[in-house]
Amino acid sequence: MRRFALVMLAAAPLAACGGSGSAPTNTAEPANAGDTIARIAAMNEGERNAVLFRAIRDAGRECQGVERSTAVPAVAGKPAWVATCDNDSHWLVAIGNDGIAAVAPVAGSPAPAAS
Repeated sequence: MRRFALVMLAAAPLAACGGSGSAPTNTAEPANAGDTIARIAAMNEGERNAVLFRAIRDAGRECQGVERSTAVPAVAGKPAWVATCDNDSHWLVAIGNDGIAAVAPVAGSPAPAAS
């Protein structure tokens, strides 16, 4: 799994779509490290989907929008969700309280079409 930071978590619902599709290699400390889990827990589903979308795109994965997300058991002690993208791909996103997200494809998920 690759690890990426969720930067500017509060601005995530306003994040624009797009990107080159290549995975970044750097991680950055989020602006408000330490309260990420509480902030995500307080979000409605649309806001949470925007955060998960940003994590998926930052990981270089194909997704133009998260249509729904479901909480799943914690992964390595980190809260986790399965996000379903508009292309019907499914991604497991585990987010630590430090704001670092780990993104991995869900086994059995259809592979997104090449662009």
